[in-house]
Amino acid sequence: MNTRRHFLQTCAGGCAAAALPAFAQAGFPSKALSLVDPFTAGSNTDYFSRLLADRLGPLLGGQVVVENKAGAGGIVGADFVAKAKPDGYTLGMASVSTLCAGPAVHSGVRYDPVKDFTYITKLVTLPSVLVVGNKHPARDFRELLEQGKAQPGRISFGMPGVGSAGHVLLEYLMHLAGVRFLPVPYKGSGPMLTDLMSGQLDVMSDNIPSVLPHIRSGALRALAVRDMKRLSVLPDVPTYAEMGLREVSQPLWFGLVGPAKMPAPIVDRIRAAAHKAMAEPGFVEKTLALSATTSPSTSKEFADDAAALLARLRQVVKIAGIKAE
Repeated sequence: MNTRRHFLQTCAGGCAAAALPAFAQAGFPSKALSLVDPFTAGSNTDYFSRLLADRLGPLLGGQVVVENKAGAGGIVGADFVAKAKPDGYTLGMASVSTLCAGPAVHSGVRYDPVKDFTYITKLVTLPSVLVVGNKHPARDFRELLEQGKAQPGRISFGMPGVGSAGHVLLEYLMHLAGVRFLPVPYKGSGPMLTDLMSGQLDVMSDNIPSVLPHIRSGALRALAVRDMKRLSVLPDVPTYAEMGLREVSQPLWFGLVGPAKMPAPIVDRIRAAAHKAMAEPGFVEKTLALSATTSPSTSKEFADDAAALLARLRQVVKIAGIKAE
């Protein structure tokens, strides 16, 4: 009898222990969630982080607070997320910079972008446009390539810092197109635009809102778009894919991640809420304001896309011999 009682008590205790995670997940969230933005306030990641947080909190029945943890091109914030407790209360706004370009360039990155994160969903894709000043001799992208091949290393191309995502993607473009531009690092889009319009710089690539007013005024000429289809605001500008460079036509993306080994029920709940947030008219409207597009995905789709791009960029970094500053 005592043996039977002990057996039943042991079973009951074991069943109760097994039920604890499910019970905890059912009560999620019981406190505010932290959404880590690995860049400074005012950046694109900050914009999308706050856009999501304002909607994700109410949909989850709690609060989502954006925390800016900038440094080392987003690596500091991404590392913080990777090392956080995988309970769903610490999430991260991920990007090409933190999951692909940064790890491809920086040998000292302490997280594995493939193994150390739970990929929840891709959120938005953000196109960019390649532009020259209105006095530049290249009338279209093909002419720019011809000039670059005729004068290797002479045409200057602005980029946001050595080892940045912009730098790696520029090297990828040059590798695929068989051309050699002169990469010129800048600390931001403002100085690049100033030099481009004054003729001190030949070419740059930037997000649509930064350059569209100057394109419409005639100060800049758009030559190519980094997106899978032409943009409604620039219908006459071809994509890289149309010119045989499909690999670099994929726009930059932003997505939601957490630490590795998050409980599947919590991941599913956060993903479902994020997808609902992305479908809200206000979210769509503010995304379109940057010419960006909502891009909900499964965890596997997001993880596979990031891993594939990481592999390609690591190859580019090796071929180009890129070294972080």
